This record gives sequence, C-alpha cells and structure tokens, in this order.
Amino acid sequence: MGTSSIFAAARDGMRTISGPLLDLSLSRGKSQSYAVIRSIAPVGIVVPLHGHDEPETMVVVEGVLEAWLDGAWNRYKKGEVIDIASNVPHALRNSGHEEVALVLVTTPRMARFFDEISVSQAQADVTPERLAHIAKIAAAYGFWSASPEQQAAIGIVLPE
Repeated sequence: MGTSSIFAAARDGMRTISGPLLDLSLSRGKSQSYAVIRSIAPVGIVVPLHGHDEPETMVVVEGVLEAWLDGAWNRYKKGEVIDIASNVPHALRNSGHEEVALVLVTTPRMARFFDEISVSQAQADVTPERLAHIAKIAAAYGFWSASPEQQAAIGIVLPE
C-alpha cells in the first residue's frame, strides 16, 4: 500500500479523525471567511454518510477518492474537484491501494469542528468511546449522521 509523499513535511504534525489525517495549521488565525485544510485519506478509510450546513470543496492532489453524492458513488482522480453544497448527504472512502492527498476548502466553523474532534496520531485508536465523542460533538454542531441502516444501504458497515 502506497504512502503519499504529498504533504510529507506536514505529515508528522497532522491530526487524525479516526483515520483521515488533517493539517489545520493553514487556517488557524488566517481568515474569517474560509478555511484551507490539507488532508491525507489512508487506504481503507471511510467517512460515514452525513450532512451539515457547511459547504466543502475538495481538490484531489494525489490518488483516487470515492464520494457518495447525488445517490451514487463517484470516483475523483488527481486534479478533480469534489464540490459538496450545504446540507447535501455525503460519504467518502478510499478503497484503492494508494493514499489520497487532497486540499479541502470549507468554513472556519467546520475547521473548528475538525479541531475539536481530532487527536494526535499517537492517540488514533478507534474505540466506541472515541466514536461516541465524535458523535456527541457532531450533534452539538447540528450535523446529521445517517442511521446504520442508511449506511448499510450504500455499502458502509460501521463498527459496533
């Protein structure tokens, strides 16, 4: 499985949200209107079906990322843009053999959410307690999370 060389200098300092790695340093204290986040999606990572008020625009820098949008899984390759409007249900996954590097542009509020739920890579174990913590903060932000049945309907099986 390939490790991305993109963002190599920032990799060790990236935080994780139960899998995806995030570099939030580009947005801290910079802009009140948008946030820029560098991210790496490791092989096998799944971001479950969810929705929120904040729009997200992602540019794939390396690899192939799949996104559930408009009722289907779509593949996005290097240079392609994933544009997710406010309140659109979406999910992400990397089912390939190489990590995916991407740049995400979103709102400062979304960057704060990521900052609240992320941990250092040394603390990255996915436990029921960790997932419950993420769900609690997501609910406090007003985010929608699909039910296990809705997840399963699009091929996502969540850990119990």
